[in-house]
Amino acid sequence: MTALPYIVDGTAENFPRLVLENSQRGPVVVNFWSPHAGPCLVVMPRLIRVASEYGGRLLVVMLNSDQHGELTRRLGVHALPLLQVFRNGVEVDRLQGVESESGLRVFLDKYASRSAAVVRAYESGAIGKAVGLAAKDALARPEDPDTALRVAKLLVLDGRASEAFALLDALPVALRAAGEVCALHAHLALLAAMTSEDDGAQRGRTDQDAEGLFVAAAQALHTDDYEMACARLIESARCDPHFRDGLARHAAHALVALPMADDVRTRLRNMLSDLG
Repeated sequence: MTALPYIVDGTAENFPRLVLENSQRGPVVVNFWSPHAGPCLVVMPRLIRVASEYGGRLLVVMLNSDQHGELTRRLGVHALPLLQVFRNGVEVDRLQGVESESGLRVFLDKYASRSAAVVRAYESGAIGKAVGLAAKDALARPEDPDTALRVAKLLVLDGRASEAFALLDALPVALRAAGEVCALHAHLALLAAMTSEDDGAQRGRTDQDAEGLFVAAAQALHTDDYEMACARLIESARCDPHFRDGLARHAAHALVALPMADDVRTRLRNMLSDLG
């Protein structure tokens, strides 16, 4: 069918080994199709493109129902095109009809994405297990900031914000400066500064250096004084542009994403226009 090792042709003879046995190790998707059914010919190239994005995290078996009608009927296939998902030797889901690539991606993400097990654990209420699974994934892919971000978010949901901050703070600078990771790291840094046990010592530094100004910003944020917090972060960034790899500047921009009145958000954006 293709040169990809995880997209293969199925038959009635190899079905037990190819589908049922392999589904004990990971998700197997069976695409029931017919060369005489136009919708099947529309779905197939879409499925191949989407499946290739998962890089082997699922096996796709193409089964020609015209050639294997008895097996097709035994599996409860009455209309084409149809996708069946097998795990642990049994069908766990199916998708009937023509789907767009995005629709196929949403369907397959439940079984083949890196976060599928994490999502299932979280949805079942096992947050601790979800954190453990996500952390294991992050350790296996240290170059991928999304896995660390997933762990951090779960830690925050589990009431462990300080651990989430420590995790993101330990990332290499290049990963920590990436998009959503950057914003969450900045928010958690402000939260850590708010809850610092050394507030008295920090207050004495408020007007002296970037660290003290950052703490002052956190204290202002704690009282919902967004404009004061933004002003102090701007001062901190200007006092030392390299303070904690640009943390004050990142935090100032992250403020804008917090819930607030539109007029306040507009004033913050105006304040940030010269910061860069």
